[in-house]
Amino acid sequence: MGNVYLGTSASAPPPLLFSSLLSSRNGMAHSGFWFGRDVEILFSGWPVNYGHFHLFLALLLVFMLSALAQMYSMTPMTTPKMVPKSIIQHAALHGFRTLITYLVLLCVITFNVGVIITVLLGHVAGYLALTLYIKYYYPAPVASTPVDDVKA
Repeated sequence: MGNVYLGTSASAPPPLLFSSLLSSRNGMAHSGFWFGRDVEILFSGWPVNYGHFHLFLALLLVFMLSALAQMYSMTPMTTPKMVPKSIIQHAALHGFRTLITYLVLLCVITFNVGVIITVLLGHVAGYLALTLYIKYYYPAPVASTPVDDVKA
């Protein structure tokens, strides 16, 4: 008789629920790291079918998203006084932060080495940009020693 899958015979395996997400243009999904320019980032068919300029734009978008995600991860989420208006603003900011982080995650799971390097460079650039901005515009106060304390 054979195995039965959801009322079908063993010769016909059940269809995958997310088969369109698992298959690429040639029917095989990448299961490891790979390097190439035929990568789909965030949208089906983009930038593969549009040429080199769109690949550059896609990598620039990934770079900016990862830099923004890094900068948002370094900023504080709460303030000492949270009135209802600021709670709604903080909830919206948290939702936007989560969206940006999720989009960066979707870019990384293409397993393309070029995209992963772009994400890492974006995170480094975001960290450097925010750190240098804070150091330049908000310098740490310098502790001075009092002149009156003279050891006898």
